Amino acid sequence: MPEKTGRVIFLNGTSSSGKTTIAKKLQKHAQEPYLHLSLDAFLNQLPSSYLEDHEFLDREFSHLLVGFNSSSAAIARAGNNVIIDTVLQELSWVTPCVMTFVGLDVVFVGVRCSLEVLESREKARGDRREGTARYQHDRVHAHGVYDIEVDTSVMPLGECVSRILNYVQSQMRPSAFRKLQAASGGRA
Repeated sequence: MPEKTGRVIFLNGTSSSGKTTIAKKLQKHAQEPYLHLSLDAFLNQLPSSYLEDHEFLDREFSHLLVGFNSSSAAIARAGNNVIIDTVLQELSWVTPCVMTFVGLDVVFVGVRCSLEVLESREKARGDRREGTARYQHDRVHAHGVYDIEVDTSVMPLGECVSRILNYVQSQMRPSAFRKLQAASGGRA
């Protein structure tokens, strides 16, 4: 077992909200190295035929999500700093996720963005199914608890990154995951 666990910055927001862009900029400006663990990159390890098979994804997504969360927590427990970039689009995904990280200090960051800007970004990207951002917009933050929030539709990237790093480097101990863990009554 390592002497210390890694730091965890957990970015949660809708598709096209800017999580990946923030994660890459955080890596560049953090005082220590961080691994960027993205749900998209994790899923892209599947053969493309499975990624295009919506029946397969609907049937197997919960197992894939457990695998992503468990492997991300294991990487942090091994002493590595991680930035997790994901979408907790269903309220039922929150408890199993936060329970996976019991014992780790997780800075839970809400990455918000207006629906109008999300839909514009989604269309410009061309690599997302149209309507994904709209579907996720009101769902992804439904749990209502974060350590810090940023809004990429009104804040420049540098300000978002600066606010997150200031929180991480402060003496404040993150509490959002612990609150969500306590609210679950220990159920995964």
